[in-house]
Amino acid sequence: MDISIILVKPLYEGNVGSTARAMANFGFKNLILVKPCKIGKKAGDMAVHAKGILKSAKKFKSFEAAIKGFDLIVGTTAEKSVSDDHFLRRTINPKELRKKLGGVKGKVAIVFGPEDIGLTNDELERCDIGVTIPTAQNYKSMNLSHAVSIILYELSKATSYKLPAASPRLASKIEKDLMIKYFSEIMDKIDFPRPFDRRIVYRSMLNKLIGRSMITGREANSLLGVLRKVKKAVK
Repeated sequence: MDISIILVKPLYEGNVGSTARAMANFGFKNLILVKPCKIGKKAGDMAVHAKGILKSAKKFKSFEAAIKGFDLIVGTTAEKSVSDDHFLRRTINPKELRKKLGGVKGKVAIVFGPEDIGLTNDELERCDIGVTIPTAQNYKSMNLSHAVSIILYELSKATSYKLPAASPRLASKIEKDLMIKYFSEIMDKIDFPRPFDRRIVYRSMLNKLIGRSMITGREANSLLGVLRKVKKAVK
């Protein structure tokens, strides 16, 4: 499994350096930064022997550009909801994430938001799966590098095992986006649901459903074939 860490608008260079160190601790090296703070000496000092990860980190000006090319995007959030009315905040824990990622091939991004506010709802909507680290209810927010460490510790257990040669490929972002596109076009053709705003909610719900299911490339192509037929049949 090819895993990258994405930090969106990190506020403190020390946390970026500590994140690089945590990545090195658990055998990960792909760091991506979106509109980061200035990365200087303090970041290097906190990275210690992981300065190479800092130097090779890719930088992007937008969230959309940073997640392009990944097959699975995992968003982190301190806020968890079990209500169907708040599906953007329905999350799994790091151990459950490790189990989901076991035995599949693909490019995975684990995304962390700014230290003060975390990922926005719009950013979480672009993620396939949400992850929350269980903490005390009266203080849910964790230090950025500590949160990265906990998740990478769990994922390192999965990456220590060699995948069998026949491991299924995860559906690509292009395939998943195409399913959403066909689904949206079918809703528009049958003019359902009403009002139109409900269709936006339905698209978001389907996006989360597809993400949590860890759909494979073969499964995605089978569903795309069905959706194409339905789209042509609906007038």
